Amino acid sequence: MIYAGVDIAKTDHVIGAVDERGAEMRPPMPFENTEAGLERAVAWLEGLAGSPSDVVVGMEATGRYWMARCSFLVARGYSVAVISPMQVKAARKLKGLDKVKNDRADAGLMAEALRIGQCDETRLATDEVASPRSLSRYLQSLRGMVAGLKTQCICPMDAHFPEYAGVFSDMFGAGSRAVLSKSPPPFELARRRADSLARDIAEASRRGGKSSGYAAKIKAAAKSSIGVRLGQEAASFRVKSLIRQIEFADSECAGVEARLRSLLDEVEPLVLTMPGVSCATGAQMVSEIGDVSRFRNAPALVSYAGPNSSVGQSGQFDSGGGPITKHGSPYLRRALWLAANRARRHDPGLRAFYDGKRAEGKPHRVAVTAVARKLCHIVFAVMRDQVPYDPGREWGDPSKGHRRRPRRLLRHARKAFDIRFSSCNVRTIDCSRKPTV
Repeated sequence: MIYAGVDIAKTDHVIGAVDERGAEMRPPMPFENTEAGLERAVAWLEGLAGSPSDVVVGMEATGRYWMARCSFLVARGYSVAVISPMQVKAARKLKGLDKVKNDRADAGLMAEALRIGQCDETRLATDEVASPRSLSRYLQSLRGMVAGLKTQCICPMDAHFPEYAGVFSDMFGAGSRAVLSKSPPPFELARRRADSLARDIAEASRRGGKSSGYAAKIKAAAKSSIGVRLGQEAASFRVKSLIRQIEFADSECAGVEARLRSLLDEVEPLVLTMPGVSCATGAQMVSEIGDVSRFRNAPALVSYAGPNSSVGQSGQFDSGGGPITKHGSPYLRRALWLAANRARRHDPGLRAFYDGKRAEGKPHRVAVTAVARKLCHIVFAVMRDQVPYDPGREWGDPSKGHRRRPRRLLRHARKAFDIRFSSCNVRTIDCSRKPTV
């Protein structure tokens, strides 16, 4: 078997190869990120082995750059394994090349990491999985952008109109946005009529009967505000611009969520029957897991998600479980944690499990992470068995990787042991007597 490593970059790559003993077969070769360059790399591999089945190609998981190269080589019949940067770093230390960093050396190190490591073949996602994965990650970035815009909006409001935060329960609700989009600073609100403010709030929200009270509170707060008077014009322009961006981003989020819902109904609608799983988190779980049959059991899926505890044991020392490993997909781990935080409030079984962890003295985040591990077992069973979630079903203990034996089997085992033991010729020894020399 020949192990080839590809050092991925944006425009230029380098490929190297080693044999089963780790000896370099050829000097590493650079090639461009074009069709001609990839054809040159394939010709280089064909010069090493007559059949693609005799070659395994490894490349580092470098963001998005590896995907096109991987699909090209897979289409040519080569087995491709995406290697973790941690494995390449370990191979670098093993070879004593801590101070050597260049593309040619990295290509050889990837081939060596592929040879000595346990790297499974990477299977590219299908279109029905790739589409919700792309949209769910995009939705997460959009929501992060909305959170950042809200933070930028709060800063000038706290400086120029600190009393406004106490008027509405949600500063970025529909009624509050209607006010901020027209007149955020106190000097503009003081000039506006109360009935005009009430009309804007009533049209934007469902507070028709309470809009007059909100308008009166805003007018009173604007007159007695202790906010900064300097730069109010610029602050007003800034807040109005941020509100427009927030509204646009929210509309885009709604469109992405609608598209995700339709995709999830086609791919895996059963995940929505689980507690705490919304359309966005469900689509992210399904898209990040992909084909659930590639995991041999639920603990393997937990290990891929990364909420499992790390192990620290040596000799007589045992830490009893350290921080979570955070291996695998951070998107899947985040979706599981968010779903678990909601499920522990609504599902009776998961709520009892969470309360038990809290009674043991576990902090909130640790207890929710334990619920996320249990929820990962539920996700695995629902996707594997294609059955909706049933609160009365025993979904397994997240702290154990094996199933509990039925009592009937245990009774049969004891009975068989008693039969074998009674048939043995056992001699009774009197331990009170002193041994003779």
